[in-house]
Amino acid sequence: MAIDIKRKFIEEEDDYVEYVPVEKRRALAQQILQRQGNDSTPSAIIHKKVQEKPPSLLVASQMRKRIEMMNPCENIVQEEKDIVEHLSDRKALMSVHELAKDIKYTEPLKTGWKPPLAIRNMSIKACDAIRKKWHILVDGEDIAPPVKNFKDMRFPEPILQKLKEKGIVKPTPIQVQGLPVILSGRDMIGIAFTGSGKTLAFVLPLIMMAIQEENMMPIVSREGPFGLVICPSRELARQIYDVVEEFVECLWECKDYPVIRSMLCIGGVDMRSQLEVLQKGVHIVVATPGRLKDMLVKKKMNLDSCRYLVLDEADHLVDLGFEDEIRDVINHFKDQRQTVLFSATMPTKIKNFARSALVKPVIVNVGRAGAANLDVIQEVEYVKQEAKLKN
Repeated sequence: MAIDIKRKFIEEEDDYVEYVPVEKRRALAQQILQRQGNDSTPSAIIHKKVQEKPPSLLVASQMRKRIEMMNPCENIVQEEKDIVEHLSDRKALMSVHELAKDIKYTEPLKTGWKPPLAIRNMSIKACDAIRKKWHILVDGEDIAPPVKNFKDMRFPEPILQKLKEKGIVKPTPIQVQGLPVILSGRDMIGIAFTGSGKTLAFVLPLIMMAIQEENMMPIVSREGPFGLVICPSRELARQIYDVVEEFVECLWECKDYPVIRSMLCIGGVDMRSQLEVLQKGVHIVVATPGRLKDMLVKKKMNLDSCRYLVLDEADHLVDLGFEDEIRDVINHFKDQRQTVLFSATMPTKIKNFARSALVKPVIVNVGRAGAANLDVIQEVEYVKQEAKLKN
């Protein structure tokens, strides 16, 4: 009697849905999917697309893992490209003024330097043959032809004599291609192994630019610099400064050339000695980011007339956290400048934001980028524990 009453109550309910076991529901769903797969009419396909639901999070994650397992290399490359495209520092080498005014330079700076006529008339095939012989890889537009000796680069006689005294008879591969590119006023990214002669590749054009600017308009008190070199460490800055001073002094001895003054701007050095050089007017400054930023903020120095910027060991500058300091320094530039980046390695991140700020840059890659010079011999001596000196 109770069962009949319950059955009658259920039949009277309008919204009653009979319970179907899970296995039966799955079988019915499979039959429906098979019918939809067999029906290939346009209306059926449209109806099917409308009825489709997005996959669950679990299914989506499983599909993504399956795709990654199928081709991991392509996925890694694509992820790197996506990261680089969304980097916020792609304009790190542009000043706030340039970004605010949307100033974009389309043509590189012009210089008065030209190689001899025979080199200018070299065919593309001949240039490529020289680059192949010296293991030089280049990328860019209207690349200057390589020059195989310093005399054809038209350096002053005192500089040529100094190079001979130092035992530098012919240029290294990075100098064969890098010097003509920089001397012609082009922005450049130079990549070469440690000890390959990168310092001379940007120091000699820097001195040539200072001579040209001084001849056009002599520098006055508290003016300058015309050229700026930024390094990640004080030791490297001092090393580059010593090279600059070496070649500047040889010009002092020859009365046919103007006096070129250089300054070392690093921490740990008395600022008063640096200010004395600035009072006379300075042509070349070699600096570390921290002290340089301090001098600019205190208005002890300005970059109004600076037209040549070198970032040596550019990847280390970013790795060591000097990116904000470099951006602040760039904000003090008032006009277009020639920008040169040098390093033993150049990660994709730095290469991309450099490309975004440089004007028609030329990339010069020599040999085993990122490796040490094979001419440097490293000796390791094994010492027993009992023979070691104790501090």
